[in-house]
Amino acid sequence: MAKPPKPPQNRVRIKVLDILLIIGGFLGIMAYNRLSISRLERSLPNANNQIVGEWKSTRGPEHLIFRPDKSLSLIVVEAAPATDHPASPAPAPETTTPATEPPAQTAAPAEPPSSPAIVGKYQLSQAGKIYLQLSNGKKYTTTIQPSNHDRFDLIDTDTEGVTTYERVPSKG
Repeated sequence: MAKPPKPPQNRVRIKVLDILLIIGGFLGIMAYNRLSISRLERSLPNANNQIVGEWKSTRGPEHLIFRPDKSLSLIVVEAAPATDHPASPAPAPETTTPATEPPAQTAAPAEPPSSPAIVGKYQLSQAGKIYLQLSNGKKYTTTIQPSNHDRFDLIDTDTEGVTTYERVPSKG
């Protein structure tokens, strides 16, 4: 008895051209995704360039100073005490003895006293949100809006209290 013939094997042979098409398609998809991501990155605001500088609270004496190295300082500038200047006294009559001391110099007004700075650091997120952490343990968040980049609302994460800050114009 003769053996029945073997059915032909349908073996799929992968050709070099098929491999090149698969690799090319894979690389094409990766390139397209990378271009989309870079386009998205360019469209998001760069909050680091917008936040660096000095900011002043609209309702209090606090000043925030953001530095490019992701550090910050919170300074509370105390208001200068109001001094009422009394009317100047009448000049004293001149005496015949020569004055040995030079006339008193008027002192220049001193800068208002401020409390020691509270230092901290800040982080930027992808969407332009900024997270602040001070050395005293307080944490805040804010977002710089592209439409109003000279003002932001600082939100205390513990109390949800909001303080508005405005950019201090640079001198010079």
